[in-house]
Amino acid sequence: MKATTKQPLAPDVDRREAIVHAAWRVAAREGLAAVTIRSIAKEIGYTTGIVMHHFPTKDVIIEEMIERLYRGLRDIYLAEMNGAPDAHRLERLLASALPLQPRLAFGWKLSVVLQGEVLRSVKIAGVHRRYYRQFETDIRAELARLQENGLLSPGTDLDMAATRLMVLVEGIGANFVLRPKAMPPALQRRLLQEELSRVTAAREPAAGTNRLK
Repeated sequence: MKATTKQPLAPDVDRREAIVHAAWRVAAREGLAAVTIRSIAKEIGYTTGIVMHHFPTKDVIIEEMIERLYRGLRDIYLAEMNGAPDAHRLERLLASALPLQPRLAFGWKLSVVLQGEVLRSVKIAGVHRRYYRQFETDIRAELARLQENGLLSPGTDLDMAATRLMVLVEGIGANFVLRPKAMPPALQRRLLQEELSRVTAAREPAAGTNRLK
């Protein structure tokens, strides 16, 4: 590994960001078992001491990887929903969580790699559960908004509908990681559209309210 003393060091916040991104690259390329203090230091060109100053153990790094991954996903779909008509907010939420773009495709690959850690670490499992609950809560809130505006049947079980949509997104993402050629963007959108149409099938949709934007 090249000496790093000649390399100008960024402020601490930038170093933490760089370390996490390096860990993501190693995990996506070689698997989570390859993510170590040493491999991250080599990837980024820092000393192991610099990495350990910010993240003393591998578990701390993994926790931060998961936090940033899911927080970033939520930032993306909240931005997509911002300012959208009520009839399209849920569609944009779900569509922006799918691996339709390279950034999201990379994120899904990391998500599948990191999910195995929930079996090993109670703390890491807790981080996963917290963001999954948030995702489900956000979906349910948008279903309730549609219901309040007469765009969803009053008799719709919002909890069940939210669970079905969440499972659909998870299934599409996992299938994309395992067999990307079998899950092209057009098919992802079709599967999502069909499920959204099924959810709103109890009422006659207004023109243009059931198409992904």
